[in-house]
Order: sequence, then structure tokens, then C-alpha cells
Amino acid sequence: MLLAQTGDGIARVGPDGLHLLDAPGRSLADFVVEGRLAEAADLRPVKEIDPERAAFAPPVRRPGKIVVIGLNYRDHAAETDSPLPALPRFHLIPGSAVTAPDAVVRLPESAPKRVDYEGELAVVIGRTGRDIPEAAAWDFVAGGTVANDLSARDVQFGENPALPMANPALAKGFDGFKPLGPALLTADELRLHDALDLTTEVNGVVRQRSSTAELIFSVPQLLTYVSSFLTLEAGDVLLTGTPGGTGIADGRFLAAGDVVSVTLDGIGTLTNAIAPPRAGIRREEG
Repeated sequence: MLLAQTGDGIARVGPDGLHLLDAPGRSLADFVVEGRLAEAADLRPVKEIDPERAAFAPPVRRPGKIVVIGLNYRDHAAETDSPLPALPRFHLIPGSAVTAPDAVVRLPESAPKRVDYEGELAVVIGRTGRDIPEAAAWDFVAGGTVANDLSARDVQFGENPALPMANPALAKGFDGFKPLGPALLTADELRLHDALDLTTEVNGVVRQRSSTAELIFSVPQLLTYVSSFLTLEAGDVLLTGTPGGTGIADGRFLAAGDVVSVTLDGIGTLTNAIAPPRAGIRREEG
């Protein structure tokens, strides 16, 4: 089942359109956090919504935490001259980084020059757990959505003069740096897909083209590993990694006016425009 949070409420996405469901006053995140997402299948459609005019929101507006997995595709490790990890690498970033499909993302005033895109599958946790067994990992998943793991590379690698240390969490945690959406493919269907085609375009030009079949560590392996260190709570989000083709490989970083679209077949396309830092508070590098 493919569900979306819209300005009108929760909607079911189908081949015949977008159908608003009978759940007044409740959000998709409510069902996720309460572990009651399966009940959405029984909700009655009350009207059709024009997809071209719908305002989509993230499936989860403010996750308790976002877990970002690094170097989980071989070609991305190769383009960054990094060895393949023997175990998953992960960082924690704040839920305040989440923004909506079609939202404008401003370049940070402290780090506007080396902002990169990373198209990814994001997994939304649907059941709280610690030390999750790999064989039962899918039971803890609400579903999957599309993510753009925007990253300020100079901050990530300690090359920003305003920040005297490498700081991957901040590099990926600036306001608006985690667009999510436009829909959530529920776990019962997501787990059936060994391969979801992933494409990232910048201004209509394909920069990344891969498949989730190329993940080094699978979704169950990631949940098992991460939950061995900390509790994953319903509503948390785990980004599974990005394939090769990122801007860091050839210096094609994002600039104001760029439009980034990430598509996962079977889920949808996440599009966001990049805007300049807010007037009057940009800091000059030097």
C-alpha cells in the first residue's frame, strides 16, 4: 500500500489517482508512531485529490532521530577513494533537518559552496526495538520513502574555515537537508522488492542511476546492527546509503537555482529547489 500525507489529510496513492481517506484530525505519522499503520488499509476513501495540486508532506514530520548510513554502495565508496566498510557506518542527525517534497532548501550561510545531493531509500521505523534479530527486522519497519541526503562536504570533512573539525552530523543536519516523501510504501510491499530502481537528476540531467539491489548491507542487516547500539523507536528514520554519481566525485556541487529530483520506482519522485542563503546573514569564506 502506498500512502501519502497531504495538506488535506492521509491519502492512498493508486494507479487510478490519489484518494483522501476517512481519518479526520489524524496524520500518517500518528499511525506510524502508534504502530497501527495496518489499520489504514481499512480506512474508507472519501474523495479524490488532484495529484498536481496536492501539497505533500513528509511521511514523518519530526523523527525522534535520523540514522544516516554511509558508504553502502560499492561505486560510491570507489568514487570517494574509501575502502569498503566491514561493518555499517552510521551517523545520527536531528529530526529538525526534515523538510517536505517541493519545499525550497536554502544553502546554509556558513557552508554554501560544497553542498551535495545523495538520493536514497529511507526506511521508517514502525515498532520500537533494541537488539533486533535480523530474521525479524521487517516486523519493525513501517515502510520506505524517498530521501535526499543533502550534505555540506566541507563541513563533513573538516575543510570549512568556520568549523575547525570534521562534523558529518552537522554537515547532513542543517535545516531542510533531509527532504522526505512524497509517499510511504508499507513494509508488507517494500520487503517484496529486492531491487528498486533509483535515479537522481539535477536540473533534468541524470547524475545517479542505480538500484537498491546494490546495497552492501541490506535493510535487515542495518536494523540489526544499529539497534545493537541504541533503541530504534517508532517514527525514527534510517537512510540506507547513496550510490555513485554524487557531486563530490567531480566537483559538481549544488548552487542556488538548481532543482534536484530523486525517484524510487514504486514510491515516487521527491523534488526540491535549492535557494541562496538568507539575505544579510551569509558568511564569506576566507
